[in-house]
Amino acid sequence: MPADTLRPPAVRPPAPAVPPDAPPVGPVTVTAELIAEFADATGDTDPAYRDPAAARALGHPDVIAPPTFAVRLAARAELPVLARYPLGYDYTSATHLSQDYRHVRPIRAGDVLTARGRLVDAREALGGALVTVEVTVTDGGGSPVTVSTARILSGRPVAGEAARAALEEFIGRDDFVCLGAKAALRRDRITHHHCGEPASEEAVRANLGGLRAFLDSFEPGAQSFSSFVATFDRLPDTSEETFERTVWRHLQALHDEDSRHHAWTGLYDRDPASPRFAFSLFGHPFFVVGLHPGASRPSRRFALPALVFNSHLQFNALGRNFFRMRKRIRQRDHDLHGSANPSLLTYRDEARHYSGRMTAPDWTCPFTAGPPG
Repeated sequence: MPADTLRPPAVRPPAPAVPPDAPPVGPVTVTAELIAEFADATGDTDPAYRDPAAARALGHPDVIAPPTFAVRLAARAELPVLARYPLGYDYTSATHLSQDYRHVRPIRAGDVLTARGRLVDAREALGGALVTVEVTVTDGGGSPVTVSTARILSGRPVAGEAARAALEEFIGRDDFVCLGAKAALRRDRITHHHCGEPASEEAVRANLGGLRAFLDSFEPGAQSFSSFVATFDRLPDTSEETFERTVWRHLQALHDEDSRHHAWTGLYDRDPASPRFAFSLFGHPFFVVGLHPGASRPSRRFALPALVFNSHLQFNALGRNFFRMRKRIRQRDHDLHGSANPSLLTYRDEARHYSGRMTAPDWTCPFTAGPPG
């Protein structure tokens, strides 16, 4: 995952994207009782909110709701948008900096309303993530009734279960190109660990421990799709250069620890400049795919820094299916995003593809494997 970033298997024994509209909330039928209850709770004594005659005198067919009644639906419609963790933040205890409403007409008793939220802006500000969520409330005929715009600030990056949920949403999107990853998700064959600060001792231990457990149950086969994904805390900036340096710093730290106990795989080279290089941990060859918020390729653009470890043995076992899948993935990438990944078409040495950045011809991999033990 993504399989389109892999070279053919050896013969020897994968500005933050704005997600699509969230699922709608509703339909909800507005009753006179709900309107009166809301007016009582807010202390609004306008008779048009309780007395049909007073409402009709104003030209309405029945009682109308206070302008802020729409918050009942707007707040619920914001949740599925925020549950996608824009910019890699958790919004369960975020601060609403502002909430504005544009009313097309008053909400009335008898209305059947549906609300749909969408993320219209997401950027880093005020020491956290500042997002703008727009919710459009429509009636039974699909006509707009109210549009709510909320500016929400979170200072809490996602971790653990939230990172897993964000990962599943990312892979499940229609515009995610890797068919192998989608198959692994459907079969519940993605093992995930959130590892904290990349290259730290804690992250190295968590990454190696999770990967060891993954390999204990790993069985490559012609129809097998599985991956290990390590997610990390957010980086100070989201540039591709910063992420590339972080990727290799973390991989170097993994290797330095792993090489104390395990030899490099005998199936692939240890020199990252070699077209036969594969990253080795526990004596097992991996192709590593970096994901992060600042990736130029949409299929690599994820809310958090992440490394996906794909077994070369798995792709070798796929045989001819590997080439069919790679062709389909590159075609999907072209159809959905306008082009296939140019790095894959330019360079054979896989180390260039780990971070996802298009490297210059004179690029040198900042990784050194220790001498054979």
